[in-house]
Amino acid sequence: MLQSQRFVRGRRRCAAAAAGVSLLLVAACSGGSSNDDKTVDVSKDLASTMSPAKGDIDQLTWNLTAGEPDTLDPRNAATYGGGQVTSNLCDPLVRVDADYKLTPNLVSFKQVTPTKLVYTLVADATFWDGKPVTAEDIAFSLNRAKAPDSIVSFIYANVKSIEATGDKEVTVTFTKPDELFNNEMSTIAGLVVEKAYTEKNAKTFGTSAGGLMCSGPFKLDSWKTGDSITMSRNDNYWNDTYKAHAASVKFTFVTDSTALTQALNAGEIDGAYEVSPDAITSLKSNGRNAVVFGPSTQSLKLDVANPGGVTADRTFMQGLQKIVDRKALAKVIYKGAATPLYSAITPTTWPNDQRATYQKAYDVLEKERAFDAKGAKKLIEQSDYDGQKLVVAIPAGNSVLSKTAQLLQQQAKQAGVTIKILSLQPLVYSQAGYDATKRKGIDFLLGTSFNGVQDPLEPAGFVYLPKAFYNYTDLDDPAVTDALNTARETFDGDKRAELFIKAQTTFEQASATVPLLSTNTVTVLNKKYTGAVTSFAYWAMPQMAPIGAAK
Repeated sequence: MLQSQRFVRGRRRCAAAAAGVSLLLVAACSGGSSNDDKTVDVSKDLASTMSPAKGDIDQLTWNLTAGEPDTLDPRNAATYGGGQVTSNLCDPLVRVDADYKLTPNLVSFKQVTPTKLVYTLVADATFWDGKPVTAEDIAFSLNRAKAPDSIVSFIYANVKSIEATGDKEVTVTFTKPDELFNNEMSTIAGLVVEKAYTEKNAKTFGTSAGGLMCSGPFKLDSWKTGDSITMSRNDNYWNDTYKAHAASVKFTFVTDSTALTQALNAGEIDGAYEVSPDAITSLKSNGRNAVVFGPSTQSLKLDVANPGGVTADRTFMQGLQKIVDRKALAKVIYKGAATPLYSAITPTTWPNDQRATYQKAYDVLEKERAFDAKGAKKLIEQSDYDGQKLVVAIPAGNSVLSKTAQLLQQQAKQAGVTIKILSLQPLVYSQAGYDATKRKGIDFLLGTSFNGVQDPLEPAGFVYLPKAFYNYTDLDDPAVTDALNTARETFDGDKRAELFIKAQTTFEQASATVPLLSTNTVTVLNKKYTGAVTSFAYWAMPQMAPIGAAK
């Protein structure tokens, strides 16, 4: 394992020239070098890809910034690292490119009726063991993803049956129309595994002991728990577009941003996604690395972690929405690699054809939640909050989230709210995202979230429907449920936007989430290499395959 070598960073004192100096600047300055405090303007410099690779390479070492995955079982690989690795190993039914354009992959598709979708296997694909990918494997994989113990089961909520109806044909029938389903087959919800292998290794499938069997451009070689995941090129891969340049890829699990910056600058690690903004200046000035900013569906949010208590008090939560100076947060801590966010759904997630409709609703939220220290304090005083400490959990080793939490702590204090910051080991923090037992004693989770496709119904469905995996507050509002479900049944984009905004107007009032920033994907790659996908679409793509020699 790459050792996390820590070093003492030079501190500079933040002198307050006047009593009105923002506490945000104090938080941002503490513990950082003067170079790291520079703001980077990336608003006009976003890119979805790097220039194409010019040749093959022997090995690529890539870091999973969020840490080691807890599973590689596609249907539950919903974390940053789990989804990223699995997308290199397993083929989805359909695929998105770096700009989220949907195309056929293993299959072509035809929406025969509003409640009948037919997939036809068009790829001459084989699993790593040489066995052909069949309609039976596809039907098995989708039915497995549909099971109640699958994180992505929400995607299958309207599915009545999935059957192999021919040698190369799979038919999906729905209880009601579903505009979301086919797009989601480009994500982990639509990844295909070999039926025979999966059934044989049912108890250990997707773990370091059981592995998996897929047909992607890379084969899983080893998973050394706590150390690394290694995969090798699948030389028999069927799709020339995504044939891998690297003979071998090693994923490391360095979560400490200082240690990762050091390793990238030393050339010990070749690349990483979602690199901490406070490392940008150092990585760019080193001369070894290319740093690229890309469009993303990701957001930084403060999520209510459990139902009940003061977080269920809407007046209190309305006050909390006004506490944070989002503009200063984006500029000072995120170095300009983010923009203020005032809704649970990021603008990048809006369908292009209906952006004006979504923007109008967003403007209302922005006005309601604009930074207002006095207004926030007044609302807090009117609420049922009585001075208790509220616990905000963050992943250990993430300096930017630590600074952000300090900002929240300080600005909340001005409004009379006491916050305690709790650092969790990255794996435990990741598990807290879907395991309620790991959230015990925690009031808020501070961190990033994302969605795999450009459709607001995906993130909303995972959070605001009854018993959804990420519905931490047990929200069960019939008006929200009806509007979201009806929107999902609607193939007309304009009507769907109207229905979604109807639901949004209600669920945003509950404030289960305090949205903070819409963040860009930050990609770092050693200049010896090129070809990387630099938009967040990488998460649902075999993103290691295009990376190769720059010369």
